[in-house]
Amino acid sequence: MKVLFIVHGAVQGVGYRWVVKQVAFKNGIRGSVRNMQDGSVRIIAIAEAESMKRFESEIRVDLKNGPSVMHIEKYEEHSRNFPKCPNYQKFVIER
Repeated sequence: MKVLFIVHGAVQGVGYRWVVKQVAFKNGIRGSVRNMQDGSVRIIAIAEAESMKRFESEIRVDLKNGPSVMHIEKYEEHSRNFPKCPNYQKFVIER
């Protein structure tokens, strides 16, 4: 299963990508996280359905309990019709 997440809000420069990477590693997720020019963060996650469910759940919990400077305004999930992505072997932070 491949899912594209787009997170909007105060998510750049606050350690959000590192939180996502830690949660991905813990759940065996492959993919990437990247800051986008519009201020959002893009996450590509590849995993079995059960791992993906835990990943998304833990990210949402971590967002609520994260640093006070981190503020999520909108959280989008796209599991269909997103661009082709590389076959990631691990989870990486892209620059």
